[in-house]
This record gives sequence, structure tokens and C-alpha cells, in this order.
Amino acid sequence: MKIQTPFFVQSIVFMCISVMTVGTTLTAQNLLNNGDFETGGSGVGFLVNNYTLINPLNGVSNPGQYARTTNPNLMNTNYISGGDHTTGTGNMLVFDGAISPGGFFWTTSDTGGAIGGFTVGTSYVFSYWIKSVSNEVTSDESRSNIGVFFVGVNNISPAVLNKLAPLPEEGWQKVSYSFVATAPAILVRLRTLNGGALGNDFAVDDFVIEEGSLPLEGSIATTNPNCPTSTDGSISVTVTGGSLPYGSFNLTGTVTQSNSNGIFSDLPTGTYSVSVIDNNGEEFTVETIVLVAPNDLVISEPATICEGESTELSVSGGVGSFTWTANPEDSSLINPNASTLTVSPLVTTTYTVISGEESSTTNLVFNGDFTQGNVGFITDYSQVPDPNPFGVQSSYDIVQNPNSWFSPFASCGDHTTGDGNLIVFDGSTDPTGTIRVWCNENLINVEPNTDYTFSYYIASVAPENPAIMQVQINGVTLTETLDAPSVTCLWTLHSFTWNSGAATTASICIFNLEFANNGNDFALDDISLVETLTCVYEKSVTITVNPQVIPEFDPVGPICSGDVLAELPLVSLNGIAGSWFPELVDNTTTTTYTFTPDDQTACISSPTLTFVVSPLITPVFESVSPICLGDELNALPTTSQNGVTGFWTPELNNTQTTTYQFTPDPGQCAIGNIELVITVNPIPQFTISQGCEGSVYMLNSIIESADATTSYAWFNSSSVQIGNSDSITISSAGIYRLIVTQNGCSEEQMVDVLSTLCVIQKGISPNHDGLNDSFDLSSYNVTELQIFNRYGVSVYKKANYTNEWFGQCNKGNELPDGTYYYVINFDDLETKTGWIYINKPY
Repeated sequence: MKIQTPFFVQSIVFMCISVMTVGTTLTAQNLLNNGDFETGGSGVGFLVNNYTLINPLNGVSNPGQYARTTNPNLMNTNYISGGDHTTGTGNMLVFDGAISPGGFFWTTSDTGGAIGGFTVGTSYVFSYWIKSVSNEVTSDESRSNIGVFFVGVNNISPAVLNKLAPLPEEGWQKVSYSFVATAPAILVRLRTLNGGALGNDFAVDDFVIEEGSLPLEGSIATTNPNCPTSTDGSISVTVTGGSLPYGSFNLTGTVTQSNSNGIFSDLPTGTYSVSVIDNNGEEFTVETIVLVAPNDLVISEPATICEGESTELSVSGGVGSFTWTANPEDSSLINPNASTLTVSPLVTTTYTVISGEESSTTNLVFNGDFTQGNVGFITDYSQVPDPNPFGVQSSYDIVQNPNSWFSPFASCGDHTTGDGNLIVFDGSTDPTGTIRVWCNENLINVEPNTDYTFSYYIASVAPENPAIMQVQINGVTLTETLDAPSVTCLWTLHSFTWNSGAATTASICIFNLEFANNGNDFALDDISLVETLTCVYEKSVTITVNPQVIPEFDPVGPICSGDVLAELPLVSLNGIAGSWFPELVDNTTTTTYTFTPDDQTACISSPTLTFVVSPLITPVFESVSPICLGDELNALPTTSQNGVTGFWTPELNNTQTTTYQFTPDPGQCAIGNIELVITVNPIPQFTISQGCEGSVYMLNSIIESADATTSYAWFNSSSVQIGNSDSITISSAGIYRLIVTQNGCSEEQMVDVLSTLCVIQKGISPNHDGLNDSFDLSSYNVTELQIFNRYGVSVYKKANYTNEWFGQCNKGNELPDGTYYYVINFDDLETKTGWIYINKPY
């Protein structure tokens, strides 16, 4: 079964879901005679009332004509060629749709009356097949609208008793109705509800009435709430088939409701399920019906982060700007009006974002849902409590079901609850278009320069000539006309936006511009004027902050460069495994090592350990100047110039050059065994020699080891320095002093010079007068003196001679005057020889 679902303005969203369950098995007995038209035409099992038969066929037809034929093309060459439904070669009825609506084209029985064979209280199914036969059928307006009329039945399903013919490309389609017989004989009639020369051409075949029921099928229509916090959503459930009557309609989910009409209103956003059970226990169910507010906020998902981490919040939808707040307060929420922001909460925090502002939802129309009856409005229609049996044009009443007011009207509940009040109209035929359907009785106070939404729900109660509605506020037409639906009992929202401008009051009227006397019947409900809806959108999201677990490790104290370092532990003291970077420890440079836990999903921090490696310090000391043997030595410093403390070995020694070693105290990263050499210079060891060198008398320093540092200072008996070399020449006897300095160390010696005579005498005159009495060689270092006579005979010999020969022989006797020969051997000079004479002056 094809359901026609129109598109509606504003926020109504329709969702049609068909669910089939197994119904009562249909019997094989067709209670209709000649339902396939193979045994005769009108008058043989059926009757065509308001259409004219074409016989014979000539390929031309006019509106209001029909034919019993095997191919529509035989009736009208413009029709689509094709076979019947039964076999493809049998008969069918083909109709050129009438210009005037309401023509009956098929009725039960030969004479158009009721047929028998029915059991009261038993369910039956009436069905037929239909297809469009003209290519001019392209839209709902050009499709034939087929109405069905029953007598002697109730619990008809579906309740909408009209059906649009399919489009040509859809081919044959089956139309079925189930019902419960209330009499042993029933009447069924079909009629065309629309009129028009364009399209509206169709064929029917294979009419059947069988005992049984249709499969239980249904559909739902949903209206989303206008705001996230509003409760103006609705779900309407329509079921067909199954075994009537149906049980309660049940709604579960965010809200739970139960009623007898399947209309659930005042619903918030949420997820719902609906169900209904027919009289045989078959169930129709629709799960997961989601109502959502339009343009609702879409907020980022909750997140779990670790302490110290950041996360992104985002939001879209809503109206206008956004405002974020945090509970507890979060100092990282620095841009509360952004759609996307990054936060770093310290603790678990719930963030709430708000957008838009709330408008008044008060309906300014008094009694717009007619719950208070026939008050609060004015109309040019006449209130007629009972228009039966023929109806009264331009009449109305406040009822709960149009069918209970006028029996030909469709059976519908109100829009609000399904069992409340509505206002039903038998349309006016006044062609002026000035007949007021509904106007507010008292002026409605409004705010200037404010947007309002005026709306109402309309449903057709007869399928022919749907009403054409127009709205005026303060005498100004709001929009183009809007038609009532062509399907009965389908509540449809007509909604309009109106700005009050300078007006402070509103006078609202609804007019019907359809003037036909056939059909043009409708109902209104839930008439409303409210400020154009604006919503407050609010959503919250919680960011869970897990505390950081810190792996614990024993600290490592500073070390000295080159000290041994143990490997870093791969499991912390509190049992967390991981790895280190750098992987290898370095005992030469201060290095920071980072621990990375193996478990990257937990909130475990990556601590660091810094190994401080102190460079080795070389203690620095001032050098100690060399000392002289025996000089006093000051104690060596126990703290170096760069602050290293320690001690020296061995003990100080001022008698010889010594190398001392400095040992630093522990914990100072100092290099040990620093050496300091204290040079002990010896006192110069020397002697002074004296004697003649040639004709001069010399004093000479005789030193064991003279070097470049050796210096000399000669002083006479008056302490006047008389020389600075290793030897000096003197000319007089006396006490002389020599100071020898070597490597800063000095030694002093004195020498007594008795004579400085350095010329060897030519003779002696030993007469004891003190003048030239002896052979004086005291100025020389004579090792031996020998005296020979002129015959070469040694007459005198003396070792280590100085001044002992007075002219005597070895025996002590005086030698005679004369010339003698001498040989002088020196300690430091070459041997000298020569002649000396003895002359004794008497």
C-alpha cells in the first residue's frame, strides 16, 4: 500500500515506517461475483452508476466515459497499451475520469445494492487493483483520487477512505481495506473524488471481498520539539489492517504514555518506542524513534585526561554566540565565547555552554484548542448541532470526531490529544471569499516590532475539493493560500511568521477560498499566536582529570668525573616499569635522564634524574722559592689557592731538596698526588789560595762547583769590597774576606796575607839588619826549595818553603858569599830556576 506523505513547512518532520505482521489467513472464497469482469459488464455482479459505457470502442473517449476492454489503448489511442491484471489478456474496466468529482464507478451487486453472505462480527478484506493509463498522469493533481464508501460495516482499516491511483510507471497496484461486518449484507461503492480533464484516467481489475484481515501495518509521524528544553514534540501512530478493534497505543522511552488514538504529544527530546496490539494479539512496534530539537548544540564528547594535560572543547549549533562556564572554576577557560577552546583543568570539571535566549511560549490565542467549547472566536459560519442526513453548507460545530457530527465525514480525533475538541466545517459556497471561518473575538495585545508565529492545524474530513485557506492579520494577507490535505484525517500544520511592526494589537482571521459544494469540508485545531520561538540551548560535558602517578627513585648524589656509576633502575620504587633516555649513564658529564613508563595509557609522569658530575680539580699552590741549607721552612698551606683542602707528605726538610705530595681531603673531586718541590741549595764550599802569579800577588777562590749563579765579593780589612770575581790581585798584606754566593746561598771566609812580594830576589845580605836578610818566598805556594853551588852540589833543601833560608847550608852553617843556583817547585806554578847571590856586608 502506498502512503502519500506531503511536505510541511516549519519544523514538522514526518517519518513513515511500515511494519507488517502476519494477519488472519485469507480464505479462498470471493464473495463478489465477476470481480475480474470476465463474465459480463455492468449489471453482472457490479454496477457502474455515473460513467457512460463506450460500445463499440473507436479509439476515442471523453471524460465521464468507461469501457470493459482488454487494452486501454482500444478505448483511447492516447492511452498506454497494456493487459489486464488477472492474466494480461483478460478484461478490465477503463475510465476516462469525469470532470465533476463524486462520480460512482463501481458498486456491489447487479443492481448497485448490498450483497449477502456476511457474518456479523467477522472481519473481511475488500481489495481491487488499479493503474493509471494516461501519460498525462504525472503528479498528485492529475492522479485519480478513488474514494470508497461502505454500508453495514465498522472498524474500517485504513481509516482514510480514499487512495490516489499510482503513477503510470508504477503499473498495477493493489488497494485493500479491512472491515468488520455489522450486518449480513453490506454495500461497497467506489467513486472518483477529483475532477479534471488532464490525466485522471485509470483502469481497475480483480475486485475481491474475502473473509480475513489485512496484515497489521503502521506508520508514524513525528514532530520534533522546538527547543532542547521544550516539551512540544509529538509522535502520531497510524495502523491499518490486523483485527480490529485495536488495544491501547503505548509509548515508552524518555516519556511513557498510553492512549486509544496513537497521538502522543507534549514530548521532550529523547528516544522512544511505540506499540499497539490488535484484537488477535498481533503487535505493531517501532523502536528507536528519536526526537531531536532543531539546531541543538553538538558538544564534544567527555574526555579523560591526566593531570597537567590539555584537551579541546568544541560546540556547534545553537543560535548566536556561546558562553562557557566551568564547575569548579577553571583558570584555563580564558576564551569563554569561543566555539573551540583548549582547557587544562586541574581537577575533574564540568563545562557548560549556553547559546541563544528564551522567548515566551505563551499562546496569545484564547481557546485555540477549543477545550472551552464555542467561545473566544467569531465566525460567519452557522453552528449546527446535527446536520444529518444531508449536511448543511457553511455550518460548523465543536466536536471530538467529525464523523459523529456528520456521518459521511471521516472519523478523526483532534490534533491535540486525539480525543479532545476540534472545530469542524461544512465549507461555504459563497464565491466572494469574505466568509470568515475563524477570527479571534477580542483583540490580542502584542509587542511592537516583535516577530510572532501564527499557526493552526487543518485536516480534511472529506476528500473532495480540499479547502484553500488564507490568513489575514490586521486586514493584511500574510502569504499565498495554503491547501488542506487531499487525504482525510491527516492533520497538517499551516504556519506563518508575522512582525508586529508598530501594531500593539492583532486581529486575526482565517478564510476559505474554495467554494465547491462537493467536499470542501475540513477541521481546525490548535490555533496559536506566540512569539517566534527562540531557544536557550545548553549542554554540558565533563572532563575527568586523573592524578599523575610519579615514579619514585632514590636520588643519586653528585659524583666526581670518572667515578663508577651504577645502571639506572628499570622499575621505580613504587613498582612502575619503564626505560631511560639516554640509555647509558655518563660518568664524565652532568646529564639529565628521563624515565618513560612502559604503560602509556595510564597517567604516569615522566620524571627526570640529574646526575651531577663534578669535573676533577687540580689543586693549585704557589711555588716555594729555593732555600739555603739549614734555612727555616714555613709550613706548607693545607688549602690550595682554588680551595682544595688536604695534607702534605713527607715532613719538611731544610737540609736537602725534597718533593712533597699533596693529598686532598675526600669529597672534593680533586686530583691527588700534586707535587711541590722545595729546593734546598747547599752553602758554597770553597777555599782561598794566595800567592804570586808572575809579578803580582793573587788571592783565588777555590770552589767545588761554580756555576752561573756563583758570585764573589772580596773585602779588605776595612770591609771595603775590592773585587767581585773568583780572584783578585792585592798589593799589601792584611786580612782579606771573601763572600761566595751560589743559588742565593752565601759563605764567607777570611785569609791573612803576610806578604804580597812576588819578584824572586837576586841575592840576600844576611846581616840581621831586617833588610833582605832572607830568601823570602812567602808570597808563593812553594812546595820545595833547593839551593845548588856553582858546582851543582845541593847545599840547601826545604819542603813547603816560605822564608827560612838565610844563606845557610842544610846543616845550618853559613855558606860563603858567592852565586848560587835555585830550583823552586810551586804548588800552583811552574817550577822556576835562577841565580841568587850571598853577600854579607861586614
